[in-house]
Amino acid sequence: MKKQLLKIISLCIIGTLIFSCSDLDDNEEVGTVDIENLIQKESELFNLIERVAETDDEDEITCIKFLYSFTLVEFGTDLLPVNEYVVSSDENFSFILDNISDGNSIGINFPIQSILESGEEFLIQNKEELKQSIDDCIEAQQEELAGQCRLLLQECVWVVSHNDENEDTYEHAVFDVADDGTFKFYNNGELHEGTWIVYFIEDELHTNVNFNDEGMTGDDWNFDWKTQILSEETMTFTKDDTSFTLTKECEEENYCTQLIFSECEDIDGSEISEFIFQDYIPCILQIEDLEVLTENDSIAFYETQMDADLEVNPLSQESYQNITQEQTIYVRVYYASSDEFFIIPITIRSTTC
Repeated sequence: MKKQLLKIISLCIIGTLIFSCSDLDDNEEVGTVDIENLIQKESELFNLIERVAETDDEDEITCIKFLYSFTLVEFGTDLLPVNEYVVSSDENFSFILDNISDGNSIGINFPIQSILESGEEFLIQNKEELKQSIDDCIEAQQEELAGQCRLLLQECVWVVSHNDENEDTYEHAVFDVADDGTFKFYNNGELHEGTWIVYFIEDELHTNVNFNDEGMTGDDWNFDWKTQILSEETMTFTKDDTSFTLTKECEEENYCTQLIFSECEDIDGSEISEFIFQDYIPCILQIEDLEVLTENDSIAFYETQMDADLEVNPLSQESYQNITQEQTIYVRVYYASSDEFFIIPITIRSTTC
């Protein structure tokens, strides 16, 4: 997938901005400051910088990325320095910006310039150009990230895992998302359908999930989820204390949806296929929430319920040809340690490919 990446300009503020104001004394002579280079707290630029500082995702695309630590100077309405702060993190920067007194300013030196990889010069000469650069970038940045999220959701399927190791209700569940935002959700062999919508709340990405049917699954998932894209392969959904990781999977043999197994016809129109039952064992155990088999346990496949009950006429697990285009096979799983068995019906289908 080809991505159109924004050019990301890092604003590196290292050391002291303007000058050091340690141990400020009202009687000390200080340097003069150009009012055009100060950013008023009430200005849109101040708010935009504050929003950047509040972003807690280091991997999120940002147009201005502050590199910590640095010293920030606050100026009063008389343009004299009143405070200096050693800024150490986004959270710290956000707190400082939020507590700059009304009418006061912060100082940034201009010009800000760099040579881009293309060889083009990037130049910001004053606060108006800086504001325009941020304005131009934020909307494009959000659209790119939202578009990236939509593409991520529509490619392959997404396998769910709990971030709480004590929970497993939806472990290995699968979201299969269509281009129109509808999805099929498979959990323990059950199919649920619904929709989701991706949007921003300020600079924070969210996914609103809505299952069509009522019940526990809808109760657990029908929320506005804060969405964090960790990589092209992984993203997280978070709501209060609940968090899921969704991992992209494109190989059908690596995930399970239902106990329906399809294979291509050996000859077009024959409705006959070769089925390798041993390949289906992991999905059968996972969907039925059964333990992994040990060397003392057993699993066998039968054409009828009676054969499975009596344990007669087991089928080959390495190669089997179906009798009808769609056929039920009965799987008998036996656990020696507990001396119990389960008989599970599965469906096999011969399809035209």
